[in-house]
Amino acid sequence: MRNTSNEGKVLVFTGAYAESHETGICVYAFHPESGDLELLDQQAGIKNPTFLNVDPKRRLLYAIGETEQDGQKRGEVVTFAIDVDAGTLKLLSRSNFSGSSTCHIQRDEKGQYLLLSSYHGGFVDLVSLDENGIPSQLLEEYSHTAFQATENDKPKAHSVFFSPDEQYIMAQDLGLDKIMVSQIDAEAGKLSNRHVVDLKQGAGPRHLAFHPDGQYAYVINELNSTITTFSYKAATGELTEQQTVSTLPAGFEGENGCAEIAVSKDGRTLYGSNRGHDSLAVYRIHPENGKLELLQHISTEGGHPRHFCMLPGESFLTVANRDGNNLVMYQVNQEDGTLTYTGKTVAQSKPVCVKPAVFE
Repeated sequence: MRNTSNEGKVLVFTGAYAESHETGICVYAFHPESGDLELLDQQAGIKNPTFLNVDPKRRLLYAIGETEQDGQKRGEVVTFAIDVDAGTLKLLSRSNFSGSSTCHIQRDEKGQYLLLSSYHGGFVDLVSLDENGIPSQLLEEYSHTAFQATENDKPKAHSVFFSPDEQYIMAQDLGLDKIMVSQIDAEAGKLSNRHVVDLKQGAGPRHLAFHPDGQYAYVINELNSTITTFSYKAATGELTEQQTVSTLPAGFEGENGCAEIAVSKDGRTLYGSNRGHDSLAVYRIHPENGKLELLQHISTEGGHPRHFCMLPGESFLTVANRDGNNLVMYQVNQEDGTLTYTGKTVAQSKPVCVKPAVFE
């Protein structure tokens, strides 16, 4: 049985595709008793704040944004202070680091670094944070071009995730069908590659999630609609492929591209989103070997589910449908992790990221 208790106030932050004059970031209060989302704040002024990161300890929200310089798209990091009681945001800083637009942002638990992934630039930025959590310096722009097999291969860094002990980072490159396993060299202020993991040609690795026991990692492959299970060695950062399964039901012949992946905190269930089939695929995780067994496909009640998240307590899950212009709420079965649509939706223009946080 999952732990459904909630302590502290839960806020949910969403990012979206938006022009700078439009609402791009929203803040909601989550009411775990009813599963309702209550809108508390809206922020405009940022173009395409498509991915977010929340630091609940420092009460900071980081958002990527898109700017332009000399006719070229560039990425920015926008930092907000979070007023937890009011559920509102206050702009603290805007920093331009990336030489190209970015698609993903990650932060270490100690709050020393941000990692920014550039799909169009094919690189990962390592950015230092100051003692207050404000982005201060671009330490390195780590290009994936060195890992190209041919000149026709185009690196497309889509995400970076830390290993559970944060000794390694995994960068998913959709264009090269590789995962770059690296470490942060704090003294040199750069990323040092340790391993390169090859996936099937045309897979398109997008996002990654670790099993809570740290023995397995799961990568959702956007282009061939699959999920690959890896065993993981924490001592060396090595990933070894164990299994690859489809995210689609048998017989589906339409176009599809996968997006987000998540593992429940009890380690029993994995979820992945399908854009095209517009569904969540739900899997049982085998406790002995980490392999996946399909349990359910359920409609996302809206087009292009680019992101979703388990809400604190894991009694509910919410999906951000970009083309459905909505956030959709599901009840999580506490016995097997399967989902039931609650009938509750929240209208929002082009949501593409949803991030909850608990504030003590």
